[in-house]
Amino acid sequence: MAAEDVSKQIAELTRRVEALEARLGQTEAPSALREAGPVYAAAGESVEEGVVVPAKVLRASGLSPQELLIELAVHLFAEDLISLGVAKTLAGLSTSRFMKVLASRKIPLHYDVKELEEDVAALKRMGML
Repeated sequence: MAAEDVSKQIAELTRRVEALEARLGQTEAPSALREAGPVYAAAGESVEEGVVVPAKVLRASGLSPQELLIELAVHLFAEDLISLGVAKTLAGLSTSRFMKVLASRKIPLHYDVKELEEDVAALKRMGML
């Protein structure tokens, strides 16, 4: 797929997701960021359930805790190791914002228009749209 086609696909999906989020009243996903010191990410609230990045490593990266989570989420998504939903949650971003990050890096989505249409239809069947 050509880069221009990928960009168009991402732009269209982003537009559709933003419209869906607006209908659902969602503007921002809960942040995966726990503190400014070590970075806590993953499924739970406690260190035992997540991952701790030592402050020394964080400082060496030159990234903020939020930026580090975004970089990790982008990498794992690009390698097809996690889904878009898991990646955007890890990054602490809404779906549309995470999709914009992917688009800016020319990383194609593993989610196509057909899948989006199926999700929208499912939400309509559940009375959420």
